[in-house]
Amino acid sequence: MVTQEDLAKKLGITRTTVARALNGSKNIKLETKEKVLQLAKELGYEKNYLGSTLAIKEKKKIVAIIAKSINEEYSKKIKAGLKDFEDEVKAYGVKIKILEVDISDRVGQIEILKKNLDKKIHGLILTPLDTEEILKVILPSINELHVVSIGKELSSEITYIDSRYTKSGKIAANIMSNIAVKNGKILVIDGGDDLMSSKKYLKGFTTKLDEIQKSYIGPVKIESLLDNKERVLDYLSNDIEGIYINRYAPEIIEYLGEVKKDNYKFVTNGFNEKIRGLLESNKVIATVSEDFYNQGYTAGKRIFELLYKTDIKRSQRFQTKIDIIFRESLD
Repeated sequence: MVTQEDLAKKLGITRTTVARALNGSKNIKLETKEKVLQLAKELGYEKNYLGSTLAIKEKKKIVAIIAKSINEEYSKKIKAGLKDFEDEVKAYGVKIKILEVDISDRVGQIEILKKNLDKKIHGLILTPLDTEEILKVILPSINELHVVSIGKELSSEITYIDSRYTKSGKIAANIMSNIAVKNGKILVIDGGDDLMSSKKYLKGFTTKLDEIQKSYIGPVKIESLLDNKERVLDYLSNDIEGIYINRYAPEIIEYLGEVKKDNYKFVTNGFNEKIRGLLESNKVIATVSEDFYNQGYTAGKRIFELLYKTDIKRSQRFQTKIDIIFRESLD
């Protein structure tokens, strides 16, 4: 799916300029506007949901409850995608209220959800932490409430933006197996479940290693990994060539550097400024990261269509792309 950000990057202009061109603003050079419209046509940019056949109806209340991770890029990018979509449909009076809850706070997310359902909202976007409890809460309102979930499927009846974390873990394993020598082992460390991605990353990584019959040690479960970094040292040996950590990878890699034990090959999942620095310094060979911006943008678009179009199926499933980032591919 082509987005306004894609058009902006290709043309070397801001996304706001692209939005002005697509929305017919007069506050833009004619030459720039023509370039944007031409590229949008060539790439098949979708703008039909804002077409003249769509009548403006009653203003709808949309709430997005987003999990806030230790990886600051996760919620930051999802929010950016939601806000950019909100900006595109501002002519329709659409407002997306974004609320954040710590990724480990299942109870807190449920409390926020209940509080907002009492306010008679029409649309709900979630990165759900406890799917069973969330379903119990929204079930009484499900006929009047349009829901889109990101990262975790609530049910086959609810629209879902699949983050494909398991596939990301498999891709990371493929990269690691190709850079490790034939007899070199891979140490796999389980840093715990963050209720969204880390468990799936680990499953994908080990499943792929099993498929290709690559030797590895673990997964080694270390409770409270951030507080017990030194325990990683207990599992290091001369036959280990690569290390994979499903959660807190940047922090552990930095720690191993401090104790002069970073002479291993690292492949990670996810992306943030710490990982960028590790890629730039060659401490990490590659990272596999989901396109969180487009998860937010797609969620906004789908909730809008569910609310304003009559020919859209209530439940749909969408997948956004996965990026493989090496030092050479950094912006």
